Amino acid sequence: MPSIKLALKKMEAIINQIFEIEKKAIEQNIELFDRNFNRIQHELEELGYKIINPLGTIYDERDASIEANILNPSATKITKVLKPVIYKMQNDNYALLQKGIVIVE
Repeated sequence: MPSIKLALKKMEAIINQIFEIEKKAIEQNIELFDRNFNRIQHELEELGYKIINPLGTIYDERDASIEANILNPSATKITKVLKPVIYKMQNDNYALLQKGIVIVE
């Protein structure tokens, strides 16, 4: 029987793959799967996961949930998300499971 830690790592990997597929569909203007992605998002929320895509938001260096590659010292906007921020509900609170990895330009 896999440990809880291993199960969380597996779910993190699955969520990252879904995120990549959705990102590629958006880049190619493929709206065919929107309903499916919304359904998957709903199911993940039911399992206690919260996935945040910070694309387009203002980067705040105090935000501990994000690791940023800053391409320009005066840049403030998150222009690319390599991995989303993932939280998991634990003991009635969300715990950070994965930091988001972003590019700021």
